[in-house]
Amino acid sequence: MKTSTRLRSILGFALLFLVFAGCASVPTPRAYGVKVTLDSTLVGSSVQIDLVGVNEVADLPKWQSYSVTEYWQPNNSFRRDARKYTMQFGRDTPTSQTLIATDPRWSEWLRTGALHLVIVADLPGAQTDQVGNADPRRLILPLDKAAWGGNTENLEVLVQESGLRLMTPRKP
Repeated sequence: MKTSTRLRSILGFALLFLVFAGCASVPTPRAYGVKVTLDSTLVGSSVQIDLVGVNEVADLPKWQSYSVTEYWQPNNSFRRDARKYTMQFGRDTPTSQTLIATDPRWSEWLRTGALHLVIVADLPGAQTDQVGNADPRRLILPLDKAAWGGNTENLEVLVQESGLRLMTPRKP
């Protein structure tokens, strides 16, 4: 009698383990269109935006803690070596620019295991460096399609004097 109770308990725990193990999903990154728009207060200002696809293990910790102020210094090797897509805004440029999901840069980023998109802005005025998304000039977004919902094709970011603002709602 005790053996069958023990066996049922073991089988019950095994079944419970399998159910909960099945709930954990592997991230599935995908390419998104990324539309970056300048707020009306910045129209005509010289603003640069870099977008970089980063993998979670080798790149993300560096990007979370790297000084954004240093990143934008002339001849900065971290910026120079980054596999980035750069948007330049100024007097004679559109106030909205888009990195399309079919751009070859996405293939490179996804091939190297990118699970996050880092957006870094060179904004006018003095700023204080902070870590991760606490720095208003840096926005780190997940590329996992589960984070955005099935119908999301584009991520929209508004560039304000106070920093980058995500306009696309994340999946709750």
